[in-house]
Amino acid sequence: MALDSVMIALLLLHTALATGVRFEEVPCPLGGAPARRFHKVSANKLGGYDSDLASYSTKGQFRTHAISTCPDSLYSVYGEHIGRPVSEEERPAVEAALATVRRGLENPDDPPVWERYVLAAHVYQALGRDPIDVARVYLEASWTARDAAVGVYVGGLDGPTAAKKILTAGDAELAKPLTEANRKTVLYSLARVAHRAGENTRRDSYLQRFKALGPTAPERQAMALFLLHAREVEPAMQNMAISLLREGLERTDREPLQIAEATYLLADLLRRRDQPEEALRHYKAVVAMGSVRPQIRDMAHFFVGELDR
Repeated sequence: MALDSVMIALLLLHTALATGVRFEEVPCPLGGAPARRFHKVSANKLGGYDSDLASYSTKGQFRTHAISTCPDSLYSVYGEHIGRPVSEEERPAVEAALATVRRGLENPDDPPVWERYVLAAHVYQALGRDPIDVARVYLEASWTARDAAVGVYVGGLDGPTAAKKILTAGDAELAKPLTEANRKTVLYSLARVAHRAGENTRRDSYLQRFKALGPTAPERQAMALFLLHAREVEPAMQNMAISLLREGLERTDREPLQIAEATYLLADLLRRRDQPEEALRHYKAVVAMGSVRPQIRDMAHFFVGELDR
């Protein structure tokens, strides 16, 4: 049976190639060894975006390289901040924060990218940064875990409306008499789209059907890694972001646009953590706000329609 356009689009979901980057070695504020500071050379936005504002380049994601980590002290911050000195007054709090995280690292000599974001979040907290700014560090950490789980979809996965259309079309494809190999491909691809969309129950359903078809050893290994990142690593980062967004939104001295974006992100993370009722209240609040970016208002309105039934 010839593959139609829907299935061809699903088959374009793949692991990203490397984004064009260059790096330089710069002195560390803590520790004697230099850190690498990366600079983006080339990228694009052809991989679309997710409802929590994660965007994708088909050449790979610069967020993989955005954090600079000092190899001996593990001092970690965004590359543009690595040159900032740590004062003598700040040093004790920063060193204590790094020591706390180090104790929980499986491999301090080579922590994965999301753990380097966790290190950075603790550094920024020790330096007294705004909770909403630190929440963003954890949010981007969650995106790196998602990258490891699902890769990039090349074919118009631009936000929740597009994700819903792709999943609906994929379900129609599954109703056809596909070969077992093609059915496995569609199911696994749909699981990845569902995860990017924050549809956890749907994701797990596709994976169960995939598993029932008897995956090969490499396919089982890929699925295990997918689930590790999707069910454990990413949610842990999202939970931290939720806590800090709640804390940050308690302040009353914020600009309306910042309040709107933080409230929207809180709503979307709560939805992704399977708390739809609270998420709906925050989505509705965003729709009712006067100062909201159009993209955020549109996505909030979409989810109000999806959840308020």
